[in-house]
Amino acid sequence: MALLGLVAACASPVANDNLPEVVATDATYQGLSWPEFENGGIFRGIPFAAPPTGSLRWQPPQPLHKDGKPVVATRYAPACIQGDYIVDWYASLIESFGGGPETAARPHGESEDCLYLNIWSPDATPDADLPVMVWIHGGSYKGGWSYEPNYDGRKLAEQGVIVVSIAYRLGALGFLGPNAAQDDVPINFGTMDQIAALQWVQRNISAFGGDPSNVTIFGESAGASSVGTLIIMPAAKGLFERAISQSGGFELLPRPEREDAATGFDKLAAALEAFGASPMTASAEQILSASNAALADYDFGPVVDGGLLPQQPTDRLAAGKLNAADLMIGTNRDEWLMYLDPATIETDLADWTQTHPAAAPLVEEMTAKFGPAATLDQIETAEQMRCPGQALADALSTGSKSVYIYEFNRVRTGALEAGLGSYHGAELPYVFDTHDDWLPTDAVDRRISEFMVRAWAQFARTGDPNFGDGVIWPAYNETGDVLKIDEVREPARPVSENLCAALEATGMTTRKPE
Repeated sequence: MALLGLVAACASPVANDNLPEVVATDATYQGLSWPEFENGGIFRGIPFAAPPTGSLRWQPPQPLHKDGKPVVATRYAPACIQGDYIVDWYASLIESFGGGPETAARPHGESEDCLYLNIWSPDATPDADLPVMVWIHGGSYKGGWSYEPNYDGRKLAEQGVIVVSIAYRLGALGFLGPNAAQDDVPINFGTMDQIAALQWVQRNISAFGGDPSNVTIFGESAGASSVGTLIIMPAAKGLFERAISQSGGFELLPRPEREDAATGFDKLAAALEAFGASPMTASAEQILSASNAALADYDFGPVVDGGLLPQQPTDRLAAGKLNAADLMIGTNRDEWLMYLDPATIETDLADWTQTHPAAAPLVEEMTAKFGPAATLDQIETAEQMRCPGQALADALSTGSKSVYIYEFNRVRTGALEAGLGSYHGAELPYVFDTHDDWLPTDAVDRRISEFMVRAWAQFARTGDPNFGDGVIWPAYNETGDVLKIDEVREPARPVSENLCAALEATGMTTRKPE
């Protein structure tokens, strides 16, 4: 999920009479000029599928009707319908750093008609063959949008890559549907949208200067979960060459199945009766309200449907049924710290230890050394993210592709005092170099950001994040080591290596972060 509403400190694109124009397979697109790049352009709000409204609600994404008219791609499109879930999170985080919560970013409206993407191209010359990075936003599969200020693609694009950010249907409209219990009835519409966007990239990106054979998918939280899901999904084969997962891994924990989705849809339909509406006649806003009331605890996201997602992810992993891809994967040091309830830390830790007996000795050691809160944070982070993420890294390490793991440990000024530490989403402004005014940022943060922007772009270019700055990021598939990213960067063994080994004998839960 996007945890920071940040504004990039760089020149804005300009609209003038000389709009960059790209003639692609699907249409001709007119964007915004980019002063720093004579041949570049920024294209906002490009439709990649027909609006999923009316009879197309709870249907797979359909091709756009081609009318031959140029697409004016100068404005961001509305976000997929979602309410204030992410905006409220932004406001809370901004307040934690001493800023005004009223400054939290908001999308340019919300709509059921939301299947659009955005492109930052430093050289929109056809067949320039630049690497392509496709960003999938987070938000627990029920919030977030493709152009949150955190996700401004210009700084990455300045490294000579094309950045594409995509939308996908969320919540009940994205991951439920009528007759869900029946085989061959589609459910995973949000994931289908992601695939449709990647197919659009394959058809059209060369006209924007991109190389369709060198596509990297990357995302954070639910976006990272989407990345991992696409790696194990047969329908995504051939749509990307590399993958970057930031604070994911939980996609490999047990997922809902058809029966769960059918029960969820029945609850939604019952709640809609309060509005005198049915699932097909209700407005998107009514569906959102009914979903918030009836499905507050439903685990939105990909459903094991026997088709698009044929098996539970762990079964796919165990059988080696993966789309081969170079992988960069990592977590932040304190992913779960902000989600802990101070009133229940002691009992939560005791309960966790009781249900994970193989890990109990390690947990007792950690508690004596670091205290209950830090220990609970670390074991939850390990169970939900690090350990399943390491399992994905291990699975991809058996082939010919490269695998790199990072551990992001940077704690900004004020973050520890605010009870955040190196929190879930903390790496985002470093990856995109989008550090907002309310976010304490010093010279160390700037240096880390410069490194991460260059390393992410270099990985997209070659499958190896090393670019010759003097610190070697070891290949995990060759050494078993990771790179710790902080004021000082250094290779090391994975921090949760022993804990993950102990958890293997215990099993994992199904909770995931917001």
